[in-house]
Amino acid sequence: MTRDCIYIIDTFSLMFQVFHAIPAMTGTQGQPTNAVFGFTRDILGILDRKPTHLVCAFDSPGLGKRSEIFEAYKANRAEMPEDLRPQIPMIKELLAGFRIPILECAEWEADDVIATIATAASARDMEVVIVTTDKDARQLLSPTVRMLNCRKNTFFDGAALMEDWGVRPDQVVDFQSLVGDSVDNVPGVPKVGPKTAKTLLETFGTLDHVLANADKAPGKKLQENLIAFADQARMSRELVRLRTDLPLEIDFEAARVQIPDRATLHEFFKLLNFRRFAAAMSDESSAEKASDVEVTPLNEPVAAIAESAPAAANTAGVNDSVRVRQQSLFE
Repeated sequence: MTRDCIYIIDTFSLMFQVFHAIPAMTGTQGQPTNAVFGFTRDILGILDRKPTHLVCAFDSPGLGKRSEIFEAYKANRAEMPEDLRPQIPMIKELLAGFRIPILECAEWEADDVIATIATAASARDMEVVIVTTDKDARQLLSPTVRMLNCRKNTFFDGAALMEDWGVRPDQVVDFQSLVGDSVDNVPGVPKVGPKTAKTLLETFGTLDHVLANADKAPGKKLQENLIAFADQARMSRELVRLRTDLPLEIDFEAARVQIPDRATLHEFFKLLNFRRFAAAMSDESSAEKASDVEVTPLNEPVAAIAESAPAAANTAGVNDSVRVRQQSLFE
């Protein structure tokens, strides 16, 4: 019997990727649409992989619980681009049209929502694919849990983790606690990089054992830092460790992939000037499965998308070497 497979999308991660990968586009009312367009392409590409279940995890508004642990957590993050913010409600509308559930939890990040769903799905003996490039998700890898990078069209598993960082999934949290994370402003231990963290964990196994044996670490300066910044390393561990037990109501039946609401999506795509998507949803035979729309993965910025769009703009700086597709999605 084939095992059910759930794809869990890190929505904001995917949304930012496509926003920066695709030049500016506008809909029939002048609204920015490039992120919605790219997100639609990725949804169709994911559906083409034939998952049995599909959900989208969202970040909740506000600073969240981790800022209570460390006030400067994510303090260096830039503001959301002005043209991206109004596309969030449109992406939610898109997901409603595809009948894809949205899950979020007050004061917690999408990463924690993903971890909770992945844990619950694994307990149901499901295969899990987390659609994200966020390295925090590496701690969730297991024989039945993988990550998918839509831009590279590649999966990432425990073997890839060992090749990249030289640690096991159960050591990821301790690895990040030592190294830190400049993106999320997780401090870690000064002067401890990936190679040093790998060596320490190979030798001592866990963060607690590393700190307990700081005087045995190679090099006097490293020993001093492990002792002086032990509490900072432990705090970093609390920042990077994902919650797997959020109080979420996960309806796995609602998460089963369904036939999309063709009429709603047809009007939605018309409003956004996505003509071929709209045409596909107006055709009973081709819309029966959303994946019938031909999709090319966004592996790099696609100048052809903007050049073929009726209302596209601001295409300067896009890689000119990208081939223009013979058949545009905006026919």
